[in-house]
Amino acid sequence: MHIQSVRCIEALSLTANSRWNWLVGANGAGKSSVLEALHILGTGQTWRHSPRYVQRDGAGEYLVSARLSDHFLALRRRGEEREIRYDGEPLVSAWMLLDVLPLQSLHDDNSHFVAGTAEDRRRVLDWGIYYADRYYGMVFRQYRRALQQRNAWLKSGQGRQPWDDAVIAAGEEIQQRRQVHLAAVLPEVIALWERWSGAVFGLSLHLHSGWKEGLSLGDCLRRDQEQDREMGYTHSGPHRANLMFRVHGKAALDILSRGQLRVLGLAYRLAQVQILKQAGLPLPIILIDDFAAELDASARDWWVKELDLLGVQVFAAVTAAGQIPAAVSGSHFCLAAGQLEKETAS
Repeated sequence: MHIQSVRCIEALSLTANSRWNWLVGANGAGKSSVLEALHILGTGQTWRHSPRYVQRDGAGEYLVSARLSDHFLALRRRGEEREIRYDGEPLVSAWMLLDVLPLQSLHDDNSHFVAGTAEDRRRVLDWGIYYADRYYGMVFRQYRRALQQRNAWLKSGQGRQPWDDAVIAAGEEIQQRRQVHLAAVLPEVIALWERWSGAVFGLSLHLHSGWKEGLSLGDCLRRDQEQDREMGYTHSGPHRANLMFRVHGKAALDILSRGQLRVLGLAYRLAQVQILKQAGLPLPIILIDDFAAELDASARDWWVKELDLLGVQVFAAVTAAGQIPAAVSGSHFCLAAGQLEKETAS
């Protein structure tokens, strides 16, 4: 893997372990920049809300590349121009990266998705469905295009409304596939939690569709049409869905501590990968920023054990080597000021 001109990194090359890769260093050492560079290579975009400062100060462009078994992937960005090449051939869309380099990224913006926004939870939910159900990505893109067209029509206020049928067909398909995925994930989440806590866990998952219960999506679009035209956007649909975590019938946010909420989120993300493994599908590379945050030693031990059982490749950042559970082996990359100071294997 090679990174050039990403945030504090001028130039950095790492030879990755096939299983565990620990990025060790103080805050500002460049650990998160390595993970972010990998995320950019696998998705075409940063995980941060503002991408303005991805490129190192004074650099004209940034570059991230990696050898993936017998293939080579590279992404270069200069200003608004982005070039992606896979084995020397251009990729016309960043969507194609999702299949070339599947990633599951856990970072500050999504580590507390259970207690975060509905949008945070939708993103995590949809990630798992995309890789477990290959038709889902096509339906999702169809819905997004139809929704954009409908919203453009609402703003223009011109002519007959031609987009409802496409929004309804894709929107109801999305809801149905989300429900199927959650039914498969729930028992895995419960089993993971119980292996960590040793206690029975009264967890349930509830998915609000994004439109009024008891009505079809078509009924809601017709009911809301005047309001939608007045506001210039579509109020009802799966883009407004909300995944809710409940413990013994109450909101998990009201029952669990902050550390427990993080463990619940980790259990959910692990369960998504477990579903892929059970189906014999390719497993993602796991990126973990601030591995030890809000987790005691027992939770960290549980997490590495579960990841070991999955057999995935992991890149994880810690501020000190002592935060790495003793039972796990792999490569340690010690970073300072965006440079590799030392590389060790254990």
